[in-house]
Amino acid sequence: MTGWPGILGGIALQALLLGLATTIAIRAGCAMLPASADLLERLGVAGMVAVTGWVGLLQVLGLLGVLWLPVVIGCLAVLAAVSIRFLPAPTRLLPKAARVPWGLVAAAVPFCVLFLTVTFLAPPTLDDSVRYHIVNAAHILNAGSIRGLPFAQPGDGSAATPGNGSLLLLVVMLPFHNAGLTGAVNLLFVGLIVACTAMLLRELGRGAWVGALAALMVVSTWGFVGWQIGSAYDDAIGLFGLLAGITCGLRAARTGEIRWLVLGGAGIGLAVGTKDVCILPAAAVAVAVVCLDRTWRDPRKVTVFIVGILGLSLAWYLRNWVDAGNPLFPETVRLGSTVIFPGLAAGASTAPGVDQSVLGWLLSGRGVPAAQWLGVAFAELGLTVLAVCSSLALVAWARGRARVVAVLSIACAVAFMVTPFTGSVERAQVVGSMRYLLPSIAFGVVGLAAVLPLRWVNLLATVALSVNVLALIIKLGTLAVAVLGVSFALSLVALAAPRWRRGLASVAWHPRARRLAAGLIVSLAVVASVHLQPSDASTPVQRALTAARNQRAPVVVMDVMDVEAILGSDLDVNIVAAGDGPVGAETPILDPKQLTARIESLHPAAVVIGDQSDFGVVPPGWVPPKSWRQLGAQGGAAVYEPPTQGGSALSP
Repeated sequence: MTGWPGILGGIALQALLLGLATTIAIRAGCAMLPASADLLERLGVAGMVAVTGWVGLLQVLGLLGVLWLPVVIGCLAVLAAVSIRFLPAPTRLLPKAARVPWGLVAAAVPFCVLFLTVTFLAPPTLDDSVRYHIVNAAHILNAGSIRGLPFAQPGDGSAATPGNGSLLLLVVMLPFHNAGLTGAVNLLFVGLIVACTAMLLRELGRGAWVGALAALMVVSTWGFVGWQIGSAYDDAIGLFGLLAGITCGLRAARTGEIRWLVLGGAGIGLAVGTKDVCILPAAAVAVAVVCLDRTWRDPRKVTVFIVGILGLSLAWYLRNWVDAGNPLFPETVRLGSTVIFPGLAAGASTAPGVDQSVLGWLLSGRGVPAAQWLGVAFAELGLTVLAVCSSLALVAWARGRARVVAVLSIACAVAFMVTPFTGSVERAQVVGSMRYLLPSIAFGVVGLAAVLPLRWVNLLATVALSVNVLALIIKLGTLAVAVLGVSFALSLVALAAPRWRRGLASVAWHPRARRLAAGLIVSLAVVASVHLQPSDASTPVQRALTAARNQRAPVVVMDVMDVEAILGSDLDVNIVAAGDGPVGAETPILDPKQLTARIESLHPAAVVIGDQSDFGVVPPGWVPPKSWRQLGAQGGAAVYEPPTQGGSALSP
């Protein structure tokens, strides 16, 4: 349903989902905390519970094949009723007498305004967002199941990507049944990363505001903003899972309470079930938690910790094993020279010759030159890159828990060195892979913030944030100049005016101000939803489906980057691949005649052919048969209509 009925209906369903989930998370989170817990801890723990609980619930429903909006709402309603009935209500939160870090507030607000502007300016358009992140989530949205692999072009292993990120995109895709608001999901994780890092620094003996400042240095780098803000990428989710894992692990070691091991394990499982490149960093965090808490001494602790990790990650790798014959597809798993699980061979992969790691680059000398590689690192991540180098000194200099965090930074850097594409022969691949270094950067910055004198932390943060602002202005141009310029000017005025600050603090705790803020949020949601509603204009693919008199007719897609555009406004077009092998794990057909025969055997209503020759789906020399009628272009790709068979393009 489109127009105002669809918009208002989607907003109502979105509010219902978020309201039920928030009720459960707040009740469960506050039950884990003492009554004296402050707002930071309540928000941080509630966020951990909400994210891991949502993913766990949708995994169960997806495995049962009933992941539909009414079922999700029904389950949340039952859980909300149970939490209200059996969990204590949160105690009243009173204003704290502690001094507000106004300098941090003045620095953070402009970035928040910029992030909101970038997110709601347009729907996600980054390559991987429209190539597979949204496409994978759309498959779950329509199938109601997570048991089968979604669509992937032959030779592309993106269908086998662990799907926790897809389940979190469904937070906004289920109510609206489109991808217009998927960019907003990472905004949630920016806030959760800041809250979790603040809790982590508190566990390390520093003030929470120091942790918030450390997180701001990380999330304001172009390597984070450019890839996560306003996109459907899931690196922010993996980073949050790793931070939550070590934060809860430290608390478990301090308090001896098993509940924190459960939540910490779930955080680690969230990361492993979101990105396979998080497996090695997650293993390092898990080892750190076990060593800190001496978990091996208590079988109960070992059990709940492992269950927490596997509960949110194992399903995806089992699915890949069943559907693709390899839990780590498309990677080849070897033991020495013996192949345990075959992946995509070099000739069948969309990325032959570019999936080189930093370690492979160092050993072979084949890759982006070292000077260019370092230039990319500083351009993407600014001065925070130096935090990784400083971790080597912290391991020798720091003591106690700060040393553990420094070791994690080094371990994540080593994991980055063996990750494909990080030392690629193509500069574009190196640029894109720098986001895999974010866990190492985050732990390195936290380690420095935990041991350096506060005046040094403030100085380094000022310099790092200034460099980040400069990078954002260079990359975003006029938008960043306007938004950051106005926002920083207002922040500096408020910082210099004590009366403004006192007025803001008193307003923030006033009930009327909270109601006004809630109304403003609803109004902004309506405006954002109207702006991001898809067009109702007829597309070539839709015209082909109408002519075929079958809206679920297959549509073959080859060498297309913007696959989301082919899915249509409701994300329900039945896109298929023309290749050899199981669905979602096909390999390209290199013979032109065999490819034509394979396409015709699918009886498609339309064939969409892009110009992404790097994918290698269309072999050299292949051209659409003359009998195919070109209908136009969609998503930057040509749309063809094959001849009808028996009066229909798709006779079953």
